[in-house]
Amino acid sequence: MMEIRCGGLLFSSKFDSGNLAHVEKVEYLEGEGDSAGNGGSTASMVFGCSLPIADYEFNVWTKPDCADTEFENGNRSWFHFSVKGGMPGKMIKIHIVNMNKQTKLYSQGMSPLVKTVPIRPRWERIRERPAFEMADTQFVLSFVHRFLDCRGATTYFAFCYPFSYTECQDMLVQLDAHFAECKYLPLSSLQHCSASSRRADTVPRKAQGKPRPSAHRARKCPKGGRAKGRKEEAQPRDMP
Repeated sequence: MMEIRCGGLLFSSKFDSGNLAHVEKVEYLEGEGDSAGNGGSTASMVFGCSLPIADYEFNVWTKPDCADTEFENGNRSWFHFSVKGGMPGKMIKIHIVNMNKQTKLYSQGMSPLVKTVPIRPRWERIRERPAFEMADTQFVLSFVHRFLDCRGATTYFAFCYPFSYTECQDMLVQLDAHFAECKYLPLSSLQHCSASSRRADTVPRKAQGKPRPSAHRARKCPKGGRAKGRKEEAQPRDMP
């Protein structure tokens, strides 16, 4: 989790399920044009040239899964961070520059999610279709968003619909209360989860109480013999 002020905006991932590693403002030099008409960039590469010109533009890096733990790996798809301080009506362009390859996903209509607190707190898809490209074996996702007309609002961006640890625990509490008298599906909690030292709630495979009777499946009798493992029934004797 981190918080950084960059280009007059405050970027943060200091919340449950947040993921943000680094932010850099994209600077353009006057008089050095490019194909998009944005002016030359001081950065080594320019991304998202097919997207509209924006008032703010940033390169963003995410952390890999299980970062800073012994379980850290090379998966880098998830991002979830907030931006605060943008002027209402101004457009921001963001480039996620170190993702795993997601070409098929975004070529079929995938789009990041956005919500604005407090005026539009429900997640929705970014309206402008994002752009993507490969740069030095890294997948770069670019998208734009226009800040809503609300001073002091916080805008959140995410890879897809977040379901945080806190939300999971709240849901389990509601389920515990709803099924308080149910004896067949009790929830048990492990001491800790080895990766994050958090609770790991589980549903036992065996339910408490008397098991339900199950119907026996009919066994096929092999040709010329009887069913394996079943005693042959006694035949009634003929009466004299």
